[in-house]
Amino acid sequence: MRNAWYRGIVVGVDGSAHSMAAVDWAALTADRHGARLTVLSAYVTPPSNTAATLAVSVADLRADALDAVERAVTRLDDAHPGGHTVEEQIVHGEPAYLLVRRSRSADLVVVGRRGLGALDRAVLGSVSGSLAASAHGPVAVIPAGAEAGEPGRVVVGVSSDDAAPQLDLGFAEAQQRACPLVAVHVMEPDPAAGIDLGMPGTGYPETERESVRRQVTRWSEKYPTVSRTVVFTSGNTVDAILDELRPDDLAVLGGQPHAPTVGRLRYSVADAVLRRSRNPVIVAHQQD
Repeated sequence: MRNAWYRGIVVGVDGSAHSMAAVDWAALTADRHGARLTVLSAYVTPPSNTAATLAVSVADLRADALDAVERAVTRLDDAHPGGHTVEEQIVHGEPAYLLVRRSRSADLVVVGRRGLGALDRAVLGSVSGSLAASAHGPVAVIPAGAEAGEPGRVVVGVSSDDAAPQLDLGFAEAQQRACPLVAVHVMEPDPAAGIDLGMPGTGYPETERESVRRQVTRWSEKYPTVSRTVVFTSGNTVDAILDELRPDDLAVLGGQPHAPTVGRLRYSVADAVLRRSRNPVIVAHQQD
């Protein structure tokens, strides 16, 4: 992933507090990458019977979307993230669908995510969940209450086979934000090793460790100024990644392909982390 993002960053807003937090995070990221920032709000025409019952018109819905964008731009206080004038877009259509489409042409799409109530853990907000599952490029999901400043570390979840998308993006972010990178690999016990005593690395094949080290070394050579650490641990993968995160960390995870009817992220490790994380998370889907 390039350090200078010429395609720009798109942040979706709906006027809520968590979408405004996403604006703050997106603006800082645009500054770090010299990227143009687009603030987008979408509105959907309700069914005629629903509109009549709620006394809601299309004009009202568009006005709400316009208000959300204006609030976001006002929040930026005449700043020029990335050295560019902020672009404002009010569009008609289902928000998740439109943001998925924009993910084909943007360097990054950013959305907020509401708080960690039971329903949110189960459903993962309709826009953030659908977008992260189906995007054609990298997506950042910013939960309510997440740290808005520079990350203390970039924590990357690394598989033993091909973690190139998340390592490239993670190293690029660590370099741009002048912070260290931590590569986390959660290992499965080796059945031939006997009883697992619950200690990191107990009974695990060295070939798996070496595969992870080789991948991290490859990207470390591309980004030599980034300080990096490799952490091997065991247990539930989602819990292990969440346990590694400090309050000011940025998490970077890989997006795994799934059937089109389900989306590329549903029921994956990244999906589960997004449901529970209190940290900003970038899902590193490769650009189609």
